[in-house]
Amino acid sequence: MDRANRIICDQTGKILLQTGEATGDVLPHNKITELHYIDIPYGSIDYIKNRIVGINIETKQPILEEIPVYVSEAEKEKQELENQLLLLTNQEIGGGIL
Repeated sequence: MDRANRIICDQTGKILLQTGEATGDVLPHNKITELHYIDIPYGSIDYIKNRIVGINIETKQPILEEIPVYVSEAEKEKQELENQLLLLTNQEIGGGIL
């Protein structure tokens, strides 16, 4: 299947989004019957930890999904060794200064 390039623009004709053409095993575009927008205040979402996966149309709030953090086996081992070292150091100084 060949899918057309869908262009979404504002009232002045400024292009906001282009999907690009696609061919092969692709899904067709959904029919758009209404177009909404919301403005997310700057800094209100930590995009390193979360991604927006949708908008709740009733509340006009973003639907967030936490981005999984991959920790390699080497990083896990390093963290475990650091924790063991901290525990040994704490025992040697008699429980610390707290």
